Amino acid sequence: VIARRIAMTAMPQLVAAFHSLVGLAAVLVGAAAYLNPLAFGIADATGSIHFNSRIEMGLGVAIGAITFSGSVIAFLKLNANMSGKPILLPGRHVLNFGLLFGILGLIAFFTQDQSPWIFWTATGLAFAVGFLLIIPIGGADMPVVISMLNSYWGWAAAAMGFTLQNSAMIITGALVGSSGAILSY
Repeated sequence: VIARRIAMTAMPQLVAAFHSLVGLAAVLVGAAAYLNPLAFGIADATGSIHFNSRIEMGLGVAIGAITFSGSVIAFLKLNANMSGKPILLPGRHVLNFGLLFGILGLIAFFTQDQSPWIFWTATGLAFAVGFLLIIPIGGADMPVVISMLNSYWGWAAAAMGFTLQNSAMIITGALVGSSGAILSY
């Protein structure tokens, strides 16, 4: 009975861990598609990735990276491996908006130039945003964070579904993304 009770009280941590894996999967699939676009059918014969695929890939990887790092922080807070108290950085809102605009700017630049530094810099900044978005949130608000991260991984999966031309990923991602957004609200 005690083991069952412990397992049920650890459900939020489990959900956060699963969200992190889905976010990481979106990043890894996007990276694989970036590194070998011909294998995924998203490039012309010269290896130049199609314009639409660059947007979808950039958004999918960025949202996946935010989901991964944010979910890891949520897991650590819920599992008491990290303080559940909010960790407030001075100027965090300016920093977060700056990083988000930087990511969007890099994705826009990525549509014109598929240089590796653009892709990997946007990915790295997205990992940082996920971390910075979740550390100022206290443990009592983690259920809302979990449903928000649920929404994020849904949108990441949908974006990667567009990149891979996979209807099942698009539909499933859109359903999970919208239901998570409604639940968060």
